[in-house]
Amino acid sequence: MTTVMPQKTAATAAWADLSGRRFFAWRMAVACEEALRQVHQAAVQQGEPERAQALGKVDQLLRRELLRWVRRGEALDLIANHLPQPR
Repeated sequence: MTTVMPQKTAATAAWADLSGRRFFAWRMAVACEEALRQVHQAAVQQGEPERAQALGKVDQLLRRELLRWVRRGEALDLIANHLPQPR
């Protein structure tokens, strides 16, 4: 007796890959947002100017990363909306 393994079509594999990338991009954006909140809380409580300045640099980097991941997630959403639906 032989076992028949279902074969993935290229569309199914592409959909799974895209779905994974979308999920990762949005999770990274959420992680950046949470880190940004923590940096803001730390900056508010900071009394030393050098540390406040360092937190400002971290804030800038996190904002850049957040925007990058949001843009990537939005682009992947647009692509996913135009993929053929799996049957």
